[in-house]
Amino acid sequence: MKNKFTLDLKKQAGIITGAAAGMGKAIAERLAEDGASLVLADINEDALGKIHNDFSASSDNIIFQKADVTKEDDVSKMIESCIDSYSKIDFIVSNAGIVGPYDFEETSGSDWDNVFAVNTKAGFLCAKYALPYMKKQKKGRIIFNSSTNGGKPGGYVIAYRSSKAALIMLARSLALNAAPYGITVNTVCPGVTMTPMQRKLTESLISGKGQTFEEYVAQREKRVPMGRFTDVHDIADMVEFLISDNAQFVTGQALYVNGGEWS
Repeated sequence: MKNKFTLDLKKQAGIITGAAAGMGKAIAERLAEDGASLVLADINEDALGKIHNDFSASSDNIIFQKADVTKEDDVSKMIESCIDSYSKIDFIVSNAGIVGPYDFEETSGSDWDNVFAVNTKAGFLCAKYALPYMKKQKKGRIIFNSSTNGGKPGGYVIAYRSSKAALIMLARSLALNAAPYGITVNTVCPGVTMTPMQRKLTESLISGKGQTFEEYVAQREKRVPMGRFTDVHDIADMVEFLISDNAQFVTGQALYVNGGEWS
């Protein structure tokens, strides 16, 4: 699925974390099409290297940077890279994330800490180091990739749900802090999106249960009122909108991109 329209973001510069695959890559492709100058960050250096060709037409205004977004020094350097290269930072999309253990009682303390480090602490660090520059500019967009599961309870992936719920409150609270400076802070909350990470989780869940992946997807999609899973391009659409001038009065919001599914 490709979008029919693009926005003009040629004057915008910013960062996308977890940019080497899944939603992060789709967001990066969309913003590159729009002409934005980008720092694409990911902990997986090999995966970053593999996507170089996908962005060859826009390589003059794209920087690829290895970064562990749970580490303060890496995030600080990532922000500085954007400032050094483009003399500003108009947006940051904190997209990197992990799911963690499925069963609550099998979740160790270190598992819990790791899920919160990647999903929540990273968002905090991205905002912390981007804000001073955005405040000076009197403009900026901070976007966290949360989840529909961050807005509804469930008996599984509880560490994941909790970490994504924390991102929603982080955005709502930080929006109040940043609003006087013309900075918006929002979360995008995807529904089930068949990224490589989601596919791996799904395959592990149906393993040995006599159901093919295709059968599972066909059955599971029936629970979505609009009849299909969220697509990575649906998420790119929302991020593109939030970065654009069309969303200058939208802040502190959790925007659910899930086809109406809450069950």
